[in-house]
Amino acid sequence: MKMRNIFQSLSLKLTAVFMFTAFAYLYLLTIGVRQIILNDEVRETLSYYQNSYLEHVLEDLQYPPTQERAEEIILSMPFDMKIIGSDIDWSSNQEFPNLDVLSFESRNWDFLKIKTDIEIGQETYIEGAEFARYMNRSFFKIPYGDYTVVLVNPKMSQAVNTTFLFETFLAISLLVLLIAFLVVQRIISPIQTIQDGTTRIGSGELQHRIVIKQKDELGILAKEINLLAKNVQDMLEAKQRLNLGVSHELRSPITRARLQIEMLEQSQNKEELLNEINAMETIISNLLDSEAINYGHKKLDLKTFHIESKINALISTAPYLENIQTSISSNINNLEIEADEVLFEVMLKNVLENASRFTPSNKALIELTLEAINSQSIHITIRDFGPGFNKDDLEKVTEPFFRTSQSRSRESGGFGLGLYLSKQIILAHAGFLKIKNHHDQGAVVSVELPLRQNSTS
Repeated sequence: MKMRNIFQSLSLKLTAVFMFTAFAYLYLLTIGVRQIILNDEVRETLSYYQNSYLEHVLEDLQYPPTQERAEEIILSMPFDMKIIGSDIDWSSNQEFPNLDVLSFESRNWDFLKIKTDIEIGQETYIEGAEFARYMNRSFFKIPYGDYTVVLVNPKMSQAVNTTFLFETFLAISLLVLLIAFLVVQRIISPIQTIQDGTTRIGSGELQHRIVIKQKDELGILAKEINLLAKNVQDMLEAKQRLNLGVSHELRSPITRARLQIEMLEQSQNKEELLNEINAMETIISNLLDSEAINYGHKKLDLKTFHIESKINALISTAPYLENIQTSISSNINNLEIEADEVLFEVMLKNVLENASRFTPSNKALIELTLEAINSQSIHITIRDFGPGFNKDDLEKVTEPFFRTSQSRSRESGGFGLGLYLSKQIILAHAGFLKIKNHHDQGAVVSVELPLRQNSTS
């Protein structure tokens, strides 16, 4: 898929919108949680309750702190305690870590403003508490007069299981987003099926139908496209049947007219009438062949033959190339192709005859290039040095009965069926036909054909 088509993809746009929404959600979730935690009002509220709690703890501990009083508090509290001072160095649990391994940090706000007017009339409050995380526990270091009180929650004797609350919440969010993404993908997946189907129908496979089981808007769209393809197929088949029928019916009166003209005495009028009859028979024959190929009535008589040999034989016997030089450039090394030999000759004859018709006398040259694209296909290019096609005519030159402005008479431009029949033959062989003007001079007809035909051809 081309880069431009990628950016025009509806599925990609929907996926991009979903992914942007998902990332925005996760980002805002993370930032939002942090903002809530760090919000001044929240911090002040938490600080108030923490301060109040620790005030009561230190009030119960009393000043100066003693081991006996501390042991009584620990029995009813969910934390361990350590007291450090000039006359005491005690901890409620022997596993209490050394303070040197703890990385204490000051809080962003005054963690304690504790009244210490108990018994001895100290300053009205003490500031400077610090906080640390170690072994999945929270440590609070509180200056308490000449002492330092360290609290740890939960207790050292209590097993601590690592909690991944934020990670769990994030994982659940990602899982929900993944499920939502898969659901969205399932909903929009028929878009690619519809695109592939319309491409095949647009390329001429009118019998193709888009298969979608969904009954939503995309299912309805696929059903409408299938109905449109069927209607177009029916109209084209009706047109083809009409062309075949009319062409067949015209042959009988033309044959009778030829017999009657042949019985006339030799004269210029007789020759002109016979030329007109021959022209009508040629038109009918081309119409029958092209419509039979297009409609599927004519099956390919597949044979294997050398491409270069066939082209050289055709050029050497073509009367319309008598006064025109043909230059052949090839790298196919006697490559063989599987095709309908007669139709291949008709296709090549029509293209060469069309090129010869526009070849000027001052540069009577036609260039043929034979190139093997890969092991499955071949590329044939035929270039003339005439005036080329008008830009508006390039898309119409393969339409039936279309003649360019340079070839409005039968003497100079044929009947407008040669390239049309050639295109039908190429499509019947699963090939491609492209016509363009050369950047220097003349027109270029490019034919791409597979070297082998499928068994269904």
